[in-house]
Amino acid sequence: MYLRFLMLCVFIFIFSCRETVFNAGLENRLIAVIDMAPEPGAYGAKLDFTSDEETSSCVGDNDYVTLDKFTDGSDDNTYYTITIDAKDHYKTENNCTQYGWSVTNQESVKHQLKIVIYTQEISEQMYIGGSRFLDHPDEPTNQISAYYLLERDENGNDNSGNGVAYYGDDAEIDIVELDLANGLITGSLNVTLFRGNHAPSSITGVDNPSDLNDLDLFNPAIDDPIFDYNLTDSIRIEDCIFQRVTVINNI
Repeated sequence: MYLRFLMLCVFIFIFSCRETVFNAGLENRLIAVIDMAPEPGAYGAKLDFTSDEETSSCVGDNDYVTLDKFTDGSDDNTYYTITIDAKDHYKTENNCTQYGWSVTNQESVKHQLKIVIYTQEISEQMYIGGSRFLDHPDEPTNQISAYYLLERDENGNDNSGNGVAYYGDDAEIDIVELDLANGLITGSLNVTLFRGNHAPSSITGVDNPSDLNDLDLFNPAIDDPIFDYNLTDSIRIEDCIFQRVTVINNI
């Protein structure tokens, strides 16, 4: 009897924690913290990320998840992608209509992210871990491709219009509800990314060595891998919650 009561308490505690976490998010939005200097001993800025609200004056959906299915014609070579897209271009009220009504410390920040998850199956609840390894006995090998672009920092620096791009494979994604009937998804993610292009140290989060030849950039888009992780410049997308975000179902 005591054991049953204890198990019931544990179940209620776990369920309550999960509900608390996702109720703390914003309905139909994606929120996150971008740690621009997660390296040990570094003291960099943390940028808030809240995907922009849709209004009648703002064109386009600023947070959505796309499901796609790919196959080469045989059943055993079918896979799916779950793509998370989000943009945060407006602070204060997070929409283009009320932009600039008040000024915050990060009012000029513009950034966006894109996470692509490759999986063999789609289910209502999923946990997917990704890493840099294609085959490893102790590390997850699910393919996850993450991209973050700091288009402009809080001081208006935009790297001559190129922004600062980061790419990563090391990620954890927990989908707690994929509601295909209503076209909505809820979950959380954390991911580590590495800088993919050159940028001046004056831009938030950019940590250049004294000799730029000692910097190892990572850009899978141009097949530029990492050779020495000790020479990289990294960031973290942390505490990311997407709550009841729109799903575009192409499967």
